[in-house]
Amino acid sequence: MNTLYLYEDEATSKIALMVSRMVGMGACAFYESPPSWQRYGQVVLVMGERGDMLSSLPEWRDSLSGKALILLLTAKTETREGLAAVEEGLERSVAASFFISSENFLEDTIEAARRLKALWPEPFADEEAVQAMEDFLAHHNTGVLTTGSGHTLRATPIEYVFVGQKLYFFSEGGEKFIHLYRNPRAAFTVFDAFTDTAHLGGLQIEGSVRLLQPRDPAYQAAAAAKGISEKRLAAMAVVLHGIELTPQRMTFVWSGFAKRKQPLRQTWCIL
Repeated sequence: MNTLYLYEDEATSKIALMVSRMVGMGACAFYESPPSWQRYGQVVLVMGERGDMLSSLPEWRDSLSGKALILLLTAKTETREGLAAVEEGLERSVAASFFISSENFLEDTIEAARRLKALWPEPFADEEAVQAMEDFLAHHNTGVLTTGSGHTLRATPIEYVFVGQKLYFFSEGGEKFIHLYRNPRAAFTVFDAFTDTAHLGGLQIEGSVRLLQPRDPAYQAAAAAKGISEKRLAAMAVVLHGIELTPQRMTFVWSGFAKRKQPLRQTWCIL
């Protein structure tokens, strides 16, 4: 469902924009000129200490009926007066409220966005959707592997092979291994070139990484699946280093879901 963020002033508009970006599928508007309510299933009120929007709440009661309602309140110190005033004005309870301190603005705003995302989880992929993800991987062979540690990131275009629900990569070496020794986690994305919204395909994967030696059975199986023979490996002047990525979370945006009358974006993860 789409989310509407209503703000009061410059400070609350900044919060609304930041949270909308982090949560996704949202729009921001000044409280005195809200857009069509029918386009939104969830409404987030971003209110400051003055509570300018409180006077508008009674006239919104009917429009907000049946919609999930969240309050983000920003001030120097946290009190329950703002929440009580909102619920009195609407004559209903809000689903959740989060406080954003003006003195810890950035981290409080990020935490509020995280908690909002937890309230509205993405559709969880069923077996059919997971099979669509695996088929997508099986019909592609190149993507972007992202590794990182500290303040440094590396995005590497790289070929892969998908064997036994895991992804395998081969590389002569490079900076990505510095990151993988420090942080054995990676993200990987595979996608189709965009043509139009009726032909979308993009898969994001996050997971744990294991570095493989040539004598490892998993290395040998992946090399065989990729068509790299033992003879060719033995003849090489340098070693091809193996990387095994075990998916722990996959998010798939695929137009095929829409044809099944399912959400366009679905997520699978290890619970």
